[in-house]
Amino acid sequence: MDLKVPYSNVTTKDEAFDVACAQITEEYIAKFNVKADVQTDKAAGTIVAKGKGFKLALNFKDDGVELSSEFGLLLRAFKGKVLETVERKLQKYV
Repeated sequence: MDLKVPYSNVTTKDEAFDVACAQITEEYIAKFNVKADVQTDKAAGTIVAKGKGFKLALNFKDDGVELSSEFGLLLRAFKGKVLETVERKLQKYV
């Protein structure tokens, strides 16, 4: 786990999952110049974006969203910026 964002605008993890699904899309990930396939699993409470040298996983818990990431050698320099941007977006909506 790289960071955790507590819920501030929603009350349940299902509600947070629905809001995050609308925000964390393939088009949103493409803003980081990374082509990624976004897979969602509401039953497990996860959103996973995978691309070449890139993986971002959001796990929805009862009290917040846990973000985990893996960056390849070429993208590692952007890890802080990507996590900061996703964290701000989640704080705004969930």
